[in-house]
Amino acid sequence: MPDQPDQRSGGETAEIREERAKARAAFMRDLAHEVSTPLTPLAGYLRILQSEKLGPLSAQQKRVVETMLLSVSRLTRIVENLGDFASLGSERAPLSLEPVDADALAEAVVEDLRPFIKDARLNVALVKAGGPPVQADPRKLRQAVMNVVGNAVKFSPHGGEVLVEVAREPGRLRLSVYDQGSGIKEADHEGIFEPFHRAKARAREENRHHPGSGLGLPVARRILEAHGGRVLLESPPRTQPRAGGRIFTGSRFILELPDAAPPAR
Repeated sequence: MPDQPDQRSGGETAEIREERAKARAAFMRDLAHEVSTPLTPLAGYLRILQSEKLGPLSAQQKRVVETMLLSVSRLTRIVENLGDFASLGSERAPLSLEPVDADALAEAVVEDLRPFIKDARLNVALVKAGGPPVQADPRKLRQAVMNVVGNAVKFSPHGGEVLVEVAREPGRLRLSVYDQGSGIKEADHEGIFEPFHRAKARAREENRHHPGSGLGLPVARRILEAHGGRVLLESPPRTQPRAGGRIFTGSRFILELPDAAPPAR
Protein backbone atom coordinates (compact mmCIF):
# COMPACT_ATOMS: atom_id res chain seq x y z
CA MET A 1 0.00 0.00 0.00
CA PRO A 2 1.55 3.38 -0.97
CA ASP A 3 2.61 5.70 1.78
CA GLN A 4 -0.19 8.12 2.60
CA PRO A 5 0.52 11.83 3.08
CA ASP A 6 0.97 12.88 6.70
CA GLN A 7 -1.33 15.84 7.36
CA ARG A 8 0.85 16.98 10.23
CA SER A 9 3.75 17.42 7.78
CA GLY A 10 1.84 19.46 5.22
CA GLY A 11 0.84 16.41 3.19
CA GLU A 12 4.40 15.14 2.68
CA THR A 13 4.98 11.41 2.43
CA ALA A 14 7.69 9.58 4.34
CA GLU A 15 9.69 9.28 1.11
CA ILE A 16 9.60 13.04 0.53
CA ARG A 17 10.66 13.74 4.12
CA GLU A 18 13.51 11.26 3.75
CA GLU A 19 14.66 12.90 0.52
CA ARG A 20 14.54 16.31 2.17
CA ALA A 21 16.61 15.02 5.09
CA LYS A 22 19.19 13.54 2.68
CA ALA A 23 19.36 16.81 0.76
CA ARG A 24 19.92 18.78 3.98
CA ALA A 25 22.64 16.37 5.09
CA ALA A 26 24.37 16.60 1.71
CA PHE A 27 24.20 20.39 1.81
CA MET A 28 25.70 20.47 5.32
CA ARG A 29 28.53 18.11 4.30
CA ASP A 30 29.32 20.17 1.21
CA LEU A 31 29.18 23.42 3.16
CA ALA A 32 31.51 22.05 5.84
CA HIS A 33 33.97 20.94 3.15
CA GLU A 34 33.90 24.27 1.31
CA VAL A 35 34.41 26.31 4.49
CA SER A 36 37.13 24.04 5.91
CA THR A 37 39.24 24.25 2.73
CA PRO A 38 40.44 27.85 3.25
CA LEU A 39 40.59 27.49 7.04
CA THR A 40 43.49 25.03 6.97
CA PRO A 41 46.03 27.29 5.23
CA LEU A 42 44.74 30.32 7.14
CA ALA A 43 45.50 28.61 10.45
CA GLY A 44 48.90 27.52 9.12
CA TYR A 45 49.90 31.02 8.06
CA LEU A 46 48.79 32.48 11.38
CA ARG A 47 50.93 29.93 13.25
CA ILE A 48 53.92 30.89 11.10
CA LEU A 49 53.34 34.53 12.03
CA GLN A 50 52.97 33.58 15.69
CA SER A 51 56.28 31.67 15.61
CA GLU A 52 58.01 34.89 14.39
CA LYS A 53 59.85 32.96 11.68
CA LEU A 54 59.00 35.82 9.32
CA GLY A 55 60.22 38.44 11.75
CA PRO A 56 59.60 39.66 15.30
CA LEU A 57 56.16 40.84 16.39
CA SER A 58 55.30 43.62 18.78
CA ALA A 59 53.23 42.83 21.88
CA GLN A 60 50.16 44.31 20.17
CA GLN A 61 50.72 42.27 17.01
CA LYS A 62 51.09 39.09 19.07
CA ARG A 63 47.71 39.74 20.72
CA VAL A 64 46.09 40.32 17.33
CA VAL A 65 47.50 37.06 15.91
CA GLU A 66 46.46 35.15 19.03
CA THR A 67 42.92 36.52 18.78
CA MET A 68 42.75 35.56 15.12
CA LEU A 69 43.95 32.03 15.90
CA LEU A 70 41.28 31.67 18.58
CA SER A 71 38.61 32.74 16.09
CA VAL A 72 39.89 30.32 13.44
CA SER A 73 39.99 27.51 16.02
CA ARG A 74 36.40 28.23 17.07
CA LEU A 75 35.22 28.34 13.46
CA THR A 76 37.07 25.09 12.68
CA ARG A 77 35.24 23.32 15.52
CA ILE A 78 31.89 24.62 14.24
CA VAL A 79 32.67 23.37 10.73
CA GLU A 80 33.77 19.95 12.04
CA ASN A 81 30.54 19.69 14.05
CA LEU A 82 28.52 20.59 10.97
CA GLY A 83 30.20 17.88 8.90
CA ASP A 84 29.99 15.26 11.66
CA PHE A 85 26.34 16.03 12.36
CA ALA A 86 25.48 15.50 8.70
CA SER A 87 27.55 12.35 8.19
CA LEU A 88 26.65 10.64 11.47
CA GLY A 89 23.00 10.74 10.50
CA SER A 90 23.68 8.61 7.43
CA GLU A 91 25.46 5.42 6.50
CA ARG A 92 28.35 7.40 5.00
CA ALA A 93 30.25 7.74 8.25
CA PRO A 94 32.04 4.48 9.08
CA LEU A 95 34.18 4.54 12.22
CA SER A 96 37.94 4.17 11.78
CA LEU A 97 38.66 2.15 14.90
CA GLU A 98 42.06 1.88 16.52
CA PRO A 99 43.48 1.71 20.05
CA VAL A 100 43.02 5.07 21.78
CA ASP A 101 44.62 6.14 25.06
CA ALA A 102 41.73 7.90 26.80
CA ASP A 103 43.99 9.72 29.27
CA ALA A 104 46.22 11.09 26.50
CA LEU A 105 43.20 12.10 24.42
CA ALA A 106 41.63 14.00 27.33
CA GLU A 107 44.95 15.70 28.06
CA ALA A 108 45.33 16.74 24.40
CA VAL A 109 41.82 18.21 24.40
CA VAL A 110 42.55 20.29 27.49
CA GLU A 111 45.77 21.56 25.89
CA ASP A 112 43.94 22.44 22.66
CA LEU A 113 41.44 24.45 24.70
CA ARG A 114 44.16 26.14 26.76
CA PRO A 115 43.83 29.54 25.00
CA PHE A 116 40.07 29.59 25.75
CA ILE A 117 40.74 28.44 29.33
CA LYS A 118 43.26 31.23 29.77
CA ASP A 119 40.86 33.77 28.27
CA ALA A 120 38.17 32.74 30.78
CA ARG A 121 40.69 32.68 33.66
CA LEU A 122 39.64 29.14 34.57
CA ASN A 123 41.44 26.33 36.32
CA VAL A 124 40.90 23.05 34.45
CA ALA A 125 42.10 19.90 36.21
CA LEU A 126 42.47 16.42 34.72
CA VAL A 127 42.21 13.16 36.64
CA LYS A 128 43.54 10.16 34.71
CA ALA A 129 42.45 6.55 34.98
CA GLY A 130 45.36 4.58 33.53
CA GLY A 131 44.80 1.18 32.01
CA PRO A 132 44.76 -0.18 28.45
CA PRO A 133 43.52 1.75 25.40
CA VAL A 134 39.94 1.53 24.14
CA GLN A 135 38.87 0.81 20.58
CA ALA A 136 37.53 4.03 19.08
CA ASP A 137 37.69 6.41 16.16
CA PRO A 138 40.31 8.86 17.50
CA ARG A 139 39.22 11.92 15.51
CA LYS A 140 35.54 11.53 16.25
CA LEU A 141 36.04 10.66 19.92
CA ARG A 142 38.35 13.66 20.30
CA GLN A 143 35.68 15.87 18.72
CA ALA A 144 33.06 14.58 21.18
CA VAL A 145 35.31 15.20 24.18
CA MET A 146 36.30 18.61 22.79
CA ASN A 147 32.64 19.60 22.44
CA VAL A 148 31.74 18.62 26.01
CA VAL A 149 34.84 20.11 27.67
CA GLY A 150 34.51 23.23 25.53
CA ASN A 151 30.91 23.54 26.62
CA ALA A 152 31.99 23.44 30.28
CA VAL A 153 34.67 26.06 29.66
CA LYS A 154 32.17 28.30 27.86
CA PHE A 155 29.59 28.28 30.65
CA SER A 156 31.83 28.36 33.72
CA PRO A 157 32.13 31.68 35.56
CA HIS A 158 35.44 33.52 35.23
CA GLY A 159 37.86 32.28 37.84
CA GLY A 160 35.93 29.03 38.28
CA GLU A 161 37.01 25.42 37.88
CA VAL A 162 36.33 22.59 35.48
CA LEU A 163 37.28 19.00 36.16
CA VAL A 164 37.81 16.32 33.52
CA GLU A 165 37.81 12.91 35.19
CA VAL A 166 38.63 9.69 33.32
CA ALA A 167 37.50 6.59 35.21
CA ARG A 168 37.25 2.87 34.51
CA GLU A 169 34.38 0.69 35.58
CA PRO A 170 33.68 -2.97 34.73
CA GLY A 171 33.10 -3.17 30.99
CA ARG A 172 33.21 0.55 30.30
CA LEU A 173 35.18 3.76 30.41
CA ARG A 174 33.62 6.94 31.78
CA LEU A 175 34.84 10.45 31.08
CA SER A 176 33.09 12.99 33.31
CA VAL A 177 33.22 16.75 32.88
CA TYR A 178 32.22 18.81 35.92
CA ASP A 179 31.62 22.56 35.81
CA GLN A 180 30.57 25.34 38.18
CA GLY A 181 28.18 27.05 35.78
CA SER A 182 24.56 28.00 36.34
CA GLY A 183 23.35 24.47 35.62
CA ILE A 184 20.64 23.24 33.28
CA LYS A 185 16.96 23.00 34.19
CA GLU A 186 15.54 19.49 34.18
CA ALA A 187 13.09 20.46 31.44
CA ASP A 188 16.06 21.10 29.14
CA HIS A 189 18.01 17.91 29.90
CA GLU A 190 16.92 16.21 26.68
CA GLY A 191 16.43 19.34 24.61
CA ILE A 192 20.09 20.38 24.75
CA PHE A 193 20.96 17.26 22.77
CA GLU A 194 18.67 18.35 19.95
CA PRO A 195 20.32 20.29 17.11
CA PHE A 196 20.25 24.08 17.41
CA HIS A 197 18.54 23.95 20.82
CA ARG A 198 19.87 26.09 23.65
CA ALA A 199 18.73 26.01 27.24
CA LYS A 200 17.33 29.45 28.11
CA ALA A 201 19.64 30.18 31.04
CA ARG A 202 22.71 29.22 29.05
CA ALA A 203 21.60 30.94 25.85
CA ARG A 204 21.83 34.34 27.54
CA GLU A 205 25.41 33.64 28.68
CA GLU A 206 26.36 32.20 25.28
CA ASN A 207 25.17 35.27 23.41
CA ARG A 208 27.21 37.49 25.69
CA HIS A 209 30.43 35.53 25.29
CA HIS A 210 30.94 32.94 22.54
CA PRO A 211 28.04 32.26 20.16
CA GLY A 212 27.95 28.61 19.14
CA SER A 213 26.40 26.49 16.44
CA GLY A 214 24.00 24.59 18.70
CA LEU A 215 25.52 21.34 17.39
CA GLY A 216 28.27 20.56 19.91
CA LEU A 217 26.30 18.39 22.33
CA PRO A 218 24.12 16.71 19.65
CA VAL A 219 27.28 15.75 17.74
CA ALA A 220 28.92 14.43 20.93
CA ARG A 221 25.89 12.23 21.59
CA ARG A 222 25.82 10.91 18.01
CA ILE A 223 29.52 10.08 18.14
CA LEU A 224 29.22 8.18 21.43
CA GLU A 225 26.14 6.32 20.23
CA ALA A 226 27.99 5.33 17.04
CA HIS A 227 30.60 3.76 19.35
CA GLY A 228 27.92 1.87 21.27
CA GLY A 229 28.14 4.33 24.15
CA ARG A 230 26.08 7.25 25.43
CA VAL A 231 26.23 10.76 26.88
CA LEU A 232 24.54 11.39 30.22
CA LEU A 233 23.76 14.64 32.01
CA GLU A 234 23.44 15.35 35.72
CA SER A 235 22.59 18.93 36.70
CA PRO A 236 23.39 19.39 39.46
CA PRO A 237 25.86 16.48 39.74
CA ARG A 238 24.47 13.58 41.77
CA THR A 239 27.94 12.67 42.99
CA GLN A 240 31.12 14.68 43.39
CA PRO A 241 34.50 13.74 41.87
CA ARG A 242 36.40 10.90 43.48
CA ALA A 243 39.45 13.12 43.82
CA GLY A 244 37.60 15.42 46.24
CA GLY A 245 38.55 19.07 46.59
CA ARG A 246 36.23 21.68 45.11
CA ILE A 247 32.47 21.19 45.01
CA PHE A 248 30.83 21.33 41.58
CA THR A 249 27.25 22.56 41.63
CA GLY A 250 26.70 23.22 37.92
CA SER A 251 26.55 20.22 35.61
CA ARG A 252 28.23 16.89 35.04
CA PHE A 253 28.38 15.44 31.54
CA ILE A 254 29.34 11.78 31.34
CA LEU A 255 30.73 10.22 28.16
CA GLU A 256 30.38 6.47 28.53
CA LEU A 257 32.23 4.13 26.20
CA PRO A 258 32.18 0.33 26.23
CA ASP A 259 35.49 -1.53 26.52
CA ALA A 260 34.55 -3.75 23.59
CA ALA A 261 34.69 -2.41 20.04
CA PRO A 262 31.28 -1.29 18.66
CA PRO A 263 29.63 -3.33 15.91
CA ALA A 264 30.66 -2.47 12.36
CA ARG A 265 28.53 0.23 10.70
